[in-house]
Amino acid sequence: MGGMNRRGAESFIMNIYRKIDCSKVQFDFLVYSDEKQDFEDEIVSLGGRVIHMPCSSGVGAIKSVGMMCEVIRKYGPYKAIHAQTLMNIAYVWLAARKFPSVVRMAHSHNTHNRVVTSGVVKIYECIAKSIIRHYSQVMFACGEDAGLYLFGKRFRKEGIILKNGIDLDIHTKVNCDAIVAIKNKLGLNDKLIIGSVARFNEVKNHPFMLRIASALKQQGVCFRMVFVGNGPNEHEIRKLTEEAGLHEEVVFAGLRSDITDIMHTFDVFLMPSHFEGNPVTLVEAQAAGLPCVITDNITDEMDMGLGLIHKLSLSESADSWASVIVEASKMRCNNETLIRKKIAACGFDAQSTANQLLNVYLK
Repeated sequence: MGGMNRRGAESFIMNIYRKIDCSKVQFDFLVYSDEKQDFEDEIVSLGGRVIHMPCSSGVGAIKSVGMMCEVIRKYGPYKAIHAQTLMNIAYVWLAARKFPSVVRMAHSHNTHNRVVTSGVVKIYECIAKSIIRHYSQVMFACGEDAGLYLFGKRFRKEGIILKNGIDLDIHTKVNCDAIVAIKNKLGLNDKLIIGSVARFNEVKNHPFMLRIASALKQQGVCFRMVFVGNGPNEHEIRKLTEEAGLHEEVVFAGLRSDITDIMHTFDVFLMPSHFEGNPVTLVEAQAAGLPCVITDNITDEMDMGLGLIHKLSLSESADSWASVIVEASKMRCNNETLIRKKIAACGFDAQSTANQLLNVYLK
């Protein structure tokens, strides 16, 4: 993993790790950072290890091949390596091929890599995909589109779709006291609360969210837009917020461990990403009964059949998005039994995904 902090793919892996039979399999987590990870204490409590191996990304990650060989020798022997780092999986396989008894499992969590791709990046991605496709023995993806993106047409014949299952026992429960506390602390009382749980990077499209916030303000809507998360572009988004005069309407809630409670605090979940795989947070939002206003480039597989998904194109105006948000906010689902039934029927229950993955591991 790139890291084991509170983000989409990482949260998915933890959902599985909590449910999988650790008497039959156990994980070491190799992360490309020397900083302590958000999930590190929990991993240790579950019997796993976090191995820190700081390295660069992109072309500079070539140095990681030798480092990874040393890690495998030092901490192994391993039965398999389950790699989650998209294009950087190429470097993992250049190291792992020196250990022919270790099964190579690659996992695609996205349908694209970057918003803007230069010629040099395209060449790099072409080479990386070639290595990944050649050396991968088991191919996982969160959905077919993500599988085709990384593995090509071979995925249709040999690939395995692992849905981003969540713990329904946790994400459907409402903690009223926690919701009251969050609203009081963040100043959200008597407001329409629009939530985003996303890393601050180009893909998540926070500048467009700010344009939506400006449109809502011009329409006279009494609202708060809550950004949960951190990331490299946070400073830039804070600056844009001030420049747009939205310092009262936009709340930066930071990286949080109470995602379930804050999801239940929102009135609407907003996801205008340039692209996504099968986002875990979108399943969590529907588990909380939230109306979700999202881009139309997100696969229909993410619709749990609860009438909560509202899709728009990024080519539509911020005013249109604002109007849909206001209307969608009236359509919350509070039927926990129905929510659990629908999400489980769509295959997004973490226990089912953990069982599926365990079966693959044991083979």
